[in-house]
Amino acid sequence: MKSHEIQACSFSEWYPLFKKVTFPSKIIPLTQEFVDYLLADNLVLRSDQALLTYSRDDSNSSDSEDDEEGWAKAESETPALEAPHFEDIDKEITTAIAEFGGKAFIKLNWSSPKDAAWIALNNSLQCHMSADVHLLLKSSDFILHDLTEPFKECEDQNVNQTPVKYNLVLRKWVEINPVNEFRCFVQNKNLIGISQRDDTQFSPFIEKEKEDIVRDIVSFFKEQIRPKFHLDNYVMDVFRQRKDKIVLIDFNPYGVITDSLLFDWNEDLLQISDTSETTSPSDCASATPDFRFIPEESGIRSNPLRRYCVPEDIAHLTSGEDPFKLMDLLKLRSGTQEDNADSD
Repeated sequence: MKSHEIQACSFSEWYPLFKKVTFPSKIIPLTQEFVDYLLADNLVLRSDQALLTYSRDDSNSSDSEDDEEGWAKAESETPALEAPHFEDIDKEITTAIAEFGGKAFIKLNWSSPKDAAWIALNNSLQCHMSADVHLLLKSSDFILHDLTEPFKECEDQNVNQTPVKYNLVLRKWVEINPVNEFRCFVQNKNLIGISQRDDTQFSPFIEKEKEDIVRDIVSFFKEQIRPKFHLDNYVMDVFRQRKDKIVLIDFNPYGVITDSLLFDWNEDLLQISDTSETTSPSDCASATPDFRFIPEESGIRSNPLRRYCVPEDIAHLTSGEDPFKLMDLLKLRSGTQEDNADSD
C-alpha cells in the first residue's frame, strides 16, 4: 500500500468526481489551529447554556467517586478556562447543518468518529450544532489516527510526503438501514468481492435477494465507478437504497488499514497478483464477485465498537492485550479470598 493510494481515498479527492452518485456534502478546510485543538487533551465546549470542560486523562478513571470529583473540579475551574474560538469554522458548520435540514453526519479526510457515538446524547453521529461536532471529533480514536498516523501501514511512509490538508466533512443526514450497506473489494480494476457491511446481524432478506444485490452493485461499479476512479486497487462502501438504486458512501485503501469484514486480507482472493499477470477489466467483464453475508443467526458477531464504550483497563483485560493487568487482578482476587477465609 502506497501513500498516494491513501491520499486518493481522502474525501476531498474523490467527492468532486462522484457528487451525482453520493450524498450531498460540504467540505470545510481546517486551520492548523483547529487541528492542534483536536489533538489537545482538554475538551472545552461552549454552548448557549453552559461551558463544559473535560479532560481525556479523566476518561480512564474506573472509580465513580473519582469521576464525580474530577467533574466537580473541572466545573470549579470553568471560570478560569476560555473555550477556543473558531468563529469562521463554526459558522460554516452551522450554515451547512441548516442547508441539510438541521441534521448532518461528520467525518474528517478518511474516518468518521463512529467509535465515539456512545458519548453523544443521541448515541449516534447525528449533529445538530457545532458543539456536537466538536464533542465527537475530540472524543474519537479514529479521528486521532487520521491526524497522527494516516500513512502508518504504507511502504513509503518515510519518503518525502506532502503535508496533509485536513478537512471537516459534513454530509446530509440520511437514515440508512445497516443491512443495506455493502463493502466492495476492487483489485486490478475488477470487482472481486462484496461483503455485508454490518457483520454483526443476520438479515433474511439478503439471502432472498442476493442475486439482485450483486447485479445492482456490479452494474453501478461498471457504469459509475470504474471509468472515473484512477486507482487499480481500492475498497468502496455502497448503500442499496432500493432495487436498481445504489448510492456511493465512501472509498477506502486496499489493505489491512481497512476492515475486511467477512473476508480476510491473508486469503488468496484478496492477494494482489504480480503486475505481469494482471488481468484487465475487459478480461473479467463477465466474472461474478464473491458475495459474503451472514447466512444464519448463529453466524452473528459481536460489535467491535463496543470496546470503546468501556474503560481502557477493562478492554485490555477482556482482550488479553495487557497480561500484567490480568496478573494483578488475579493476585488481588487471591488476596481477597485469603482475607475472607481468615475472617471466617
